[in-house]
Amino acid sequence: MLLEVKNLFKEFGGVVANADISLEVGEGMIMGLIGPNGAGKTTLFNCIAGYYRPTRGRILFDGKDITGWPSHQVARIGIARTFQGMKTLSNMTVEENVMVGAFCRTKDREVVRKEALEIMELLDLREKAQSFPSELPIAMQRRIELARALATKPKLLMLDEIAAGLNPLETKEILQTLKRIKEERKLTLFLIEHVMEFIMTISEIVIVMAAGRKIAEGTPEKVAREPKVIEAYLGEKYAKG
Repeated sequence: MLLEVKNLFKEFGGVVANADISLEVGEGMIMGLIGPNGAGKTTLFNCIAGYYRPTRGRILFDGKDITGWPSHQVARIGIARTFQGMKTLSNMTVEENVMVGAFCRTKDREVVRKEALEIMELLDLREKAQSFPSELPIAMQRRIELARALATKPKLLMLDEIAAGLNPLETKEILQTLKRIKEERKLTLFLIEHVMEFIMTISEIVIVMAAGRKIAEGTPEKVAREPKVIEAYLGEKYAKG
């Protein structure tokens, strides 16, 4: 198993953001994570990626206990993530943004630049290499974040609302891009998303969270029929198609 989360709790003072979360993500899988705002999804991602230290519980990656590791160490062992809010570096060009990710693996500037160019080519960003992110549309800024994460050479890529702010055509394009890079780069994907058509199309297994707890797990079809998922998040309209 590539990623294992065991009985994880994260508390902020008296607020329990994650309560007894356990999950497994197998190598090569595409796992989806859904739930209402405030369910604790991003907090869980932050614990896995080393931005928060869990209050208790364990996180294992590739058989190694990484509980409480800082984010830079987590990145070096093969976990990369994008963020819910746009985190492009506005004072750097597209190329420099991608190079930042590649520097996680080496300090050789030529190697870093070569890797950045390859990834920009992969994500159709090559022509915008010398542009600044703020000059580009949201869909392209999302690709820049994705490119920077890929430049760290991850085994596990965690994407927090990668389709947020995209129109239906852009959403379809990013979905196809993710499927392509997963195969080409032998990646495992773990995605948080509110765009249901997107997450239900791409995911093999979907986990549902509400009020800090995992309330369901299964195939998209199974999860969409779960009464507690319909009540907590999807609603009758979605469940009936």
